[in-house]
Parts: sequence; C-alpha cells; structure tokens
Amino acid sequence: MSDTTLQQSILNKSRKDKFILVLNLPDSLKKLNMTGVRDSNNLSLDALQYSIYGTVVPNTSIQPVNLPYGGQFLNLTSGRRDNWQAVTVSFTVDNGFNNWWVLWKWLNFINDASQSIPDSTNLVPVIKDAKDDVVYTSMSNLQPYQTNITVYGLDEYDNKKIQWNYTKAFITNLTGITYSYRDAEQMESSFTFTFSQLNAELL
Repeated sequence: MSDTTLQQSILNKSRKDKFILVLNLPDSLKKLNMTGVRDSNNLSLDALQYSIYGTVVPNTSIQPVNLPYGGQFLNLTSGRRDNWQAVTVSFTVDNGFNNWWVLWKWLNFINDASQSIPDSTNLVPVIKDAKDDVVYTSMSNLQPYQTNITVYGLDEYDNKKIQWNYTKAFITNLTGITYSYRDAEQMESSFTFTFSQLNAELL
C-alpha cells in the first residue's frame, strides 16, 4: 500500500451517518413535566445522542476590506467573522419516537403550542432573597433555552476523529415525519439549530 493511499480519507461512504451529535438539554427544559402516557424515566434528559447526516458543519468566512492606495486597492482582512449560518441535520426516528419528541418539546418550551407564548414559569430565571422576593433577574442565564452541542466525525471503525463544539445553540426548526410502507427506508426527520460560536478540535 502506497503512502498516497494512506493519506486519503478513510471515511466509509457506504454509510451516510458518520457523525454523532450529543446535546445536553437546557436546564430549564429538564425541569419541565415530561410525564405523559409513557413515563419520562424512559429518556435520559442529561445527554441525548443522535446519529446524524447532512450538512453538519457550516461555511466559515472572514471577509476582506478594500483600502484605496494610489490608483489601486489593497485587500486586508477585516478580522471579523460573518454570522454563522444555521445547521440542519437529519436523523433516523427511533421506534418509540422519543428522539423526535424531545426536540419537539424543546421547540414547545420556546413557544407553547397551547398558549402561543414562551413557557412563562422557566423562561426568565430570577434571583430571590430569603423572603422569596425577587431581587434581580439573573444576567448569567437570560437564555435558558440555549445549550451546547457537540458533533463528532467518525472513521470507518466508528472512532471519533474530530469534534465541533457549538455554543449557545438552540433549535429553530423540526421537520415532520413522512413514511411509506412501500419503501424499505427507515423513518427519518431533521432539525435545524442556530448558535453563537463554533470551534473544531482534532481527536
């Protein structure tokens, strides 16, 4: 085997889900009443893991600035990153619909489907004194619907080779579920999340 072959990508294209997404639900969402027909003990709300595919990493760009110099222009970097584009990933819906339902609950926390308003009891955390009087609104967590998301890239042996850390992320869209018995494909869905910062690390 030549050195050139060893330097090529070892990703196995026979599988389309070569990425693992791990998210910790926002603390305020964990406190919500998740019980219903099925007990919430069936779900681990501390860390959820999705096997995903699609556009996992958005474009990264830092635009230049043009400075006039004599009869020409000099191109210098602006040093300012463009706003990150939202990320849309696809995943397979489990046979209990649990992974889809948790994402729906996250969106419902931001805007309650029954009341058409955000969850009024958990959206804005406050600090209270010993008399249970509100002293001030907590500035450390004004966005309790946000969390950090980590995406891992896998090789053909399912070893983690790279990770992308998305900070201050929150879901913005969850697609519906379509399924046909005439197709052999599994039930799939996708969701979109936006974020404030992105860092990449080799593992």
